[in-house]
Amino acid sequence: MKILWNLLAVIGLVALIAGGFAYKEVAAFNELDPGAKKVYWNMWTKIKETGNSADATVWKKPLAEGVSPADAEEAMDSAAVELGILAVGKLPLSTQVEKMTGKKQRFLKIFQYCNPITAMTMVDHSDAFSAYLPCRISMIEDKQGKFWLYALDMDMMISGGKTLPPKLLKEATKVKKVMLAIMERGATGEF
Repeated sequence: MKILWNLLAVIGLVALIAGGFAYKEVAAFNELDPGAKKVYWNMWTKIKETGNSADATVWKKPLAEGVSPADAEEAMDSAAVELGILAVGKLPLSTQVEKMTGKKQRFLKIFQYCNPITAMTMVDHSDAFSAYLPCRISMIEDKQGKFWLYALDMDMMISGGKTLPPKLLKEATKVKKVMLAIMERGATGEF
């Protein structure tokens, strides 16, 4: 009987420690932005579905039927100008690899965009935000020959931690809307 009593005491102690740890973790999670739970739930859902953390952290949009990569690029360039964000670079990766290897590659091109004032505001808040700069959209031909646009899901940056200061939150949300609009315009080929 004493062995059973000691075993139950150990189980109770372990349960108390685990409960205290869980309480501390839940309390820390509750200090995050109100949108954090949704951000992490969506990530977890995508990871379960795909088994790939990269798939869980991106937005993706197919090019509409009849929209060529050139049409999409022109539409994105036009949208960037119209929406007031700088197109700061293009990296034609597949073309470069073809030159280096002499072998045909499936299409892959990276487009980079930046609002310098917002970028500095983000970095002033946290140096780690510099890793998110500039905003990028990739255009890639999948293995079946369909073209897609991919961009980093900015919700993690905006709502994945403690709530951003009001000015930064406003600016980051604006950049998110601009990036989604550029993707939409590229996907539809709309000028």
